[in-house]
Amino acid sequence: MKKIAEFCENLKQKKSFQYTVIAVILISSLTIGIKTYSLNPNIYNLILIADIAVTVFFLIEIIIRFLGEKTTKEFFSDGWNVFDLIIVIGSLIPASLTESVLLLRLLRLFRLLRIISFVPELQNVVENLFVSLRKSIYILLLIFIITYIYAVVGTIYFSEIPNAQFNTLGESMITLVQVGTMSSWENVMKPITDTIPYGWSYFVSYIFICGIVVLNLFVGIVVDVVLNKQTETSSK
Repeated sequence: MKKIAEFCENLKQKKSFQYTVIAVILISSLTIGIKTYSLNPNIYNLILIADIAVTVFFLIEIIIRFLGEKTTKEFFSDGWNVFDLIIVIGSLIPASLTESVLLLRLLRLFRLLRIISFVPELQNVVENLFVSLRKSIYILLLIFIITYIYAVVGTIYFSEIPNAQFNTLGESMITLVQVGTMSSWENVMKPITDTIPYGWSYFVSYIFICGIVVLNLFVGIVVDVVLNKQTETSSK
């Protein structure tokens, strides 16, 4: 058993093994994409066989990684191992046992995210993003509060204007998300300014507060987290 554990530990650390897993993940993702087309029955059956082979490969690969750890605790203490295990277990569920075949396909498509587990740079990006979200929770809350206030105001004053996208509170909030990202916001503003000439101040003030000031605070937090991470890495 000890020799098997040592073999698995050495195997999972080899670059060739990691590159093989990445290649299989990409192939798996391609098979899911190909299934969206109308295919010849023979080709479709080949894709199904390839999908089964990929599932078996992933099962063997996760077993190798599990046996390659010194203890079970070490395996489950790594969040990426747990993430990969969930994806693999989900892939083993037969479509006939699920309420939605579409849900199963989506779960199998998530195999593509397993590339993150094998590329340290991608892991750093994702981990930094989560740290940034934790640190900026109050900024996100502030954005929500400001958006909610503006959405209420917009619904009260603009809901009766033809073609204005402020008919309900929910629609107003979605519209403000578009405005905050400055995506075709002038088209949203036009029917309002045609009726209310000073209506531009509503949009300009919201873009300045949320789209520029507050979002730049969030970007600053992300940059700070990345710099701290690089400092910690270089000091080790």
